[in-house]
Amino acid sequence: MSGVDGRRESRSSGDMELLLLTISLIIGSTLFTMSFRMLSQANPSERIPQVWGRPTRHPGRIYATRVAALTFLFLAVSGLSGSIGYFSVLLFVLGCLPACALNIAHNRRVARGQHGRPAEQPA
Repeated sequence: MSGVDGRRESRSSGDMELLLLTISLIIGSTLFTMSFRMLSQANPSERIPQVWGRPTRHPGRIYATRVAALTFLFLAVSGLSGSIGYFSVLLFVLGCLPACALNIAHNRRVARGQHGRPAEQPA
């Protein structure tokens, strides 16, 4: 493409940045969902608080997974805020929705008395 003044425009760096930020958002959302899955497997018969509180069993590896997830999510939100503004916060919320949906499903299953199988704990 050539610009108005005849110079060549390069959009590849902007496109690459957008791609990397989108991948960061997907990785963060996936890790956050995986961390909740680990938590629900460690507490198959216990309700898990949606926002505040702590479940009965909380393995340490979940902390590392959540830190990595939040790092990727915040990286994506901060990078995208320059181009889409405050709407990037909505992407953070969307990235957390799968874990929230799993939490609701887990708590409903526990309330009905349908417990999953307990997770195997490493020796």
